[in-house]
Amino acid sequence: MRRLTILFLIFLTSCSQKPSMIPTSLGKLKLEKYLSGEKAKKFINQMHESGNVAGVENEVGFYSLDTLNATLYISKFKNSRTAQQKFSEMLVKIIHQNTPFIYHGQINVEGRTIVLVFGMGQAHYIYSEDNRLIWLSADFPIAIETLHSLLKQKT
Repeated sequence: MRRLTILFLIFLTSCSQKPSMIPTSLGKLKLEKYLSGEKAKKFINQMHESGNVAGVENEVGFYSLDTLNATLYISKFKNSRTAQQKFSEMLVKIIHQNTPFIYHGQINVEGRTIVLVFGMGQAHYIYSEDNRLIWLSADFPIAIETLHSLLKQKT
């Protein structure tokens, strides 16, 4: 009986884990899968040549509706200064190095300054807020809608 109780508790805690920084929907898109902790950190770091860009806490959310997709990456750093520094370093690399992204410019949306880049068939919105670095990639037909949805939610 004790063994059954322990297995039930393990099952219950693994099922109750939910993302803490990413929302369950972005506009019409629903969260289909997410990564957190070490899995998210590894995923984020593998996407970069330097391999060490993720924060102390990380989450990645994969959203979809029919054929439309978006991915949200959030890295939380020790403080806002570190998040802003990582944001600036990323922007310099996008503008001055060989990346798959084309810098479009900065836009002001709902009081936030957001960098807009294009690449890999999607629009990418990047910004730093408090101690977090946020990158939203979205298919063009739903890009603006998902950005507005994200900004209205507390991430």
